[in-house]
Amino acid sequence: MATQVKMENVDRISNLPDSILGYILSFLSTKEAVATSLLSSKWRYLFALVSNLDFELDESSQMLKISTIKSFMCFVDRVLFFHNTSNINAFRLRCGKRVDSDRVYGWISAAIWRGVKHLGLSISLDNFTLPGVLFTCTTLITLKLKTNLVLNVPKDVCLPNLKILHLKSIMFPNDDSVESLVSSCISLVELIICNCSTKKCNISHNSLKVLEIIRSVLYGSLVIDTPALAYFNYTYSVAREYSLKNLQSLIRADIAFLDIRFDSHQTKATAFFEGISNVNILVLSSPSLKLLKCCEPLPIFPKLLHLNLYCDYHNFERGVANLLTDSGRLQSLFFYQEALTNLPERVPHCILYQLKVIEISGFMTNKDCIGKAKYFLENATVLMKLIIRTVPFLSEEQKSRIYQQLMASPSKSKQCCILVV
Repeated sequence: MATQVKMENVDRISNLPDSILGYILSFLSTKEAVATSLLSSKWRYLFALVSNLDFELDESSQMLKISTIKSFMCFVDRVLFFHNTSNINAFRLRCGKRVDSDRVYGWISAAIWRGVKHLGLSISLDNFTLPGVLFTCTTLITLKLKTNLVLNVPKDVCLPNLKILHLKSIMFPNDDSVESLVSSCISLVELIICNCSTKKCNISHNSLKVLEIIRSVLYGSLVIDTPALAYFNYTYSVAREYSLKNLQSLIRADIAFLDIRFDSHQTKATAFFEGISNVNILVLSSPSLKLLKCCEPLPIFPKLLHLNLYCDYHNFERGVANLLTDSGRLQSLFFYQEALTNLPERVPHCILYQLKVIEISGFMTNKDCIGKAKYFLENATVLMKLIIRTVPFLSEEQKSRIYQQLMASPSKSKQCCILVV
């Protein structure tokens, strides 16, 4: 009996090797991992084995006490002081203007000196300058910067192992800043530029596969030369000039021009859409479709397999028919019904022999809508699925009536499934 009681009092977890204990602590937040130092002398410094460090101070509240800010800064100091050298896998820091900028500079430098691989910074400090060692860090694989600052890219920038680069809310003061930064990352495969500002955006890279430019102010031209690019997302207004070339590997492009501010965009639109004409999957907003129709001549998409045209009920552009004529390999089509005003008299090749899935949104009970759906049923020989998405105010009875009308319509395809939702 005494032996049994003695065994029950054994601390088996603390007797595990430090490497295993460090692995267990990695599933906790940084704050929770440090709190285990109070358990016993064995656990006092085990938090230093944790390789993923996450520090966050929410300064959104005006009632945040100065003591809380000081406590946060001392906490980060303590963790980094006791942390083993060359053992940081990931370092994430989120703080605002009330944290001491010199200490933030030191924390970032400490993470870099300890061989950090994945670095995420979301800081809002006035007149803050990132440590110079950041731009020559050979261990970085992921770098995510969200800092309301002016980023002066040094001439000796070299990030040879960086694969993922996210830039948000950054102003680039020099014309060649983006080009210098991107070209220094020889292993880069993913680049996201969001809410940034630059005079010129030149992205030339042989291994880049993912590129997203979102709501970023481009005062000059956008130059893209990326032969390995597979995904491209562009969400912004029309830039002054476009040069998109060597995009032969492009699989998907999500294009959302936010507004059309100028009277004539023919040259710009033609250069932009001709640059992505090898795409397999194309997603267009209504202003983007409008811009595409400005092209002269209208680009041909010889490899286009999937086309998605999205818009709200009050903002649509007509022009689906033109795209159907010039997309002979199209297999799936998603569009808002108002975008198709005139049914092509000469049935496009893709409808006759290629289209397998069609989804029509904004569908109502009128004859015009029913006629459009019947047009596809009567001509699409290999159609497998026709999805009708009705407007929100239709009753189930009205949806059932639409379904019955379409089921009674002649269909060229004997294997087509009709869904009305």
